[in-house]
Amino acid sequence: MLVKRLHYLLQPVIDQPKKIPAVGKAVGPVVDRRRLRTVRQYALPLLLLMAIATLLIVASPHPSLMAFDEGIYAQQARWMQAKGDWITVGWWGAPEYDHGVGFTWLMALSQHWVGSGEGAIRLPSLLASGLAILLTWRLGKHLSVAGGLWGAAILAVLPIWMQASKLGTPDVVLACLGLATIWTLLRAEASARRRVLWGFGVGVLLNASFLVSGSMVLLPMLSLLPYLIQDGRHHHHLSNRGLYWGLGLGAIPALIWLGQSVMRYGWWTLQRILRVPFGKLSETLTGSVVQPLMGDKTAFYYLWHVPLVTFPWIILAVIGAVLVRRNSLVQRQSLWLGYPLVYLALLSLVHDRSDYLALPVYPFIALLAGVGIDYLGRLFCSPRPRHYRVAAGFGWGLGVLAILLISAGGALVVAPGELVSEDIKLLGWIAVALGLGWLVPWLITVNRDFFSPRGRIDAPIGTTWQLGWLLGPWIAIALLCLTGLWGNYSPELKTALQTLPIAPVLEQNAIHFIQPRKDQEDVLLSIYTPHLGDRYSNWQDVPSGEYAWGNSQAVPLPDETYQVVGNVEGWQLVKAP
Repeated sequence: MLVKRLHYLLQPVIDQPKKIPAVGKAVGPVVDRRRLRTVRQYALPLLLLMAIATLLIVASPHPSLMAFDEGIYAQQARWMQAKGDWITVGWWGAPEYDHGVGFTWLMALSQHWVGSGEGAIRLPSLLASGLAILLTWRLGKHLSVAGGLWGAAILAVLPIWMQASKLGTPDVVLACLGLATIWTLLRAEASARRRVLWGFGVGVLLNASFLVSGSMVLLPMLSLLPYLIQDGRHHHHLSNRGLYWGLGLGAIPALIWLGQSVMRYGWWTLQRILRVPFGKLSETLTGSVVQPLMGDKTAFYYLWHVPLVTFPWIILAVIGAVLVRRNSLVQRQSLWLGYPLVYLALLSLVHDRSDYLALPVYPFIALLAGVGIDYLGRLFCSPRPRHYRVAAGFGWGLGVLAILLISAGGALVVAPGELVSEDIKLLGWIAVALGLGWLVPWLITVNRDFFSPRGRIDAPIGTTWQLGWLLGPWIAIALLCLTGLWGNYSPELKTALQTLPIAPVLEQNAIHFIQPRKDQEDVLLSIYTPHLGDRYSNWQDVPSGEYAWGNSQAVPLPDETYQVVGNVEGWQLVKAP
């Protein structure tokens, strides 16, 4: 019996063709049915698009930046705009070249057009996230019409994706460029007349990815090899001359930037930006054996971290992957399945470990999860018990998880204040909201007989059951943004700079810095100081009567003649005698 249920669960997803009414039937009912079908066809996409747009727009009323790495990128962009130096990638004018310059250009232009606030700093990532969600929808149509829409909606409620979308970092921009490259490749495959033009676009997008990420562009390029090689007899991308024209001409901005950097700072800048991001295989595997499996420095880090941060969607993604693999009608399986698997494998060999480096994989997880939830929705609406019982099992599982979240969150909320801080209580309320949203599929599952007096669930009820999967995460993410847990990362420091006696001094004077070391405090002070002065090594170098930020523990004040205006998290604002 279990084998039969799994057979029905994993059978291929095939969209049923629409029935065409026979000639000679009454026109009135057909027109009514067409109108009803049209309403249903556009109601769900509009609802999901409005929900996604709301999540992208909603933000904390009192934002503040995260020091790493958001504050560093913001300071680099501010330096570019203030000094007119669009070549140097560094810190306080000192070149570093640890990443590409493309995202810094985008942020500097955003600050020039929109302003210097947190919204301008985070605008490029926010726009890239919206575009990536739309591209996910378009790409998903190659798998399933409904599955692509659900995949885009699932991507928008992945917590780590939405948090990165509201940070001034290049990770979402790089993921968006990867999706745009894949979409352009598929357009080149589908359009024989404009094949060269679309191939040119692919080359330009790959160069743009290099400008944003530097040598990390190797990951998406190598991840495309299964699709380019295995399906090469169908698309012939590697013989498309437009691709090579795009790679050549699109590299001009990068070559100009690299040439200017070498002329200004030497060949080490080229070596640093072009360094291979992968470590030695022997060292990577040796560290993985010696260190614990769940450590953040092992080669297995992404193999457990990605499923953890995408739960429970990773379960639906596995179902979707099996459905796609078993369905012979789904083309380009080397792309839908090969790209994310190769990307994760390569990412495990990269020197650095970061929660956001795996973002290019999440759209594919969301797409496969969209195929899975689309198929479960069909099973749930089926009149056959052996079909809907499988979907009902998932509904019960989500209900158990919802009850656990409500219980744990409620315990945090009612706990005494001496034991639990206000921030933890706030997380408890969010857990309760997440659990309440996830109760919807369970309640519909429990009362399925009430909604199906004739043994079959109507399509709107099945759609509501599917929407219930999204409701809890949607509410939780909206609350995280509104409450400032996401978006207001340094409230104490920003408030201290806006109060007396520090605020008027910052507004009216240029403030120098004593040995800014790229720590959390001096990164944020560099961003929130309106008028930056120069960088000095000692307090004695500060001109008489002018002000400077400095860490008195790292660089003690020479004597009592230096007037301390205020203290902010270990840093002192001092007036030179």
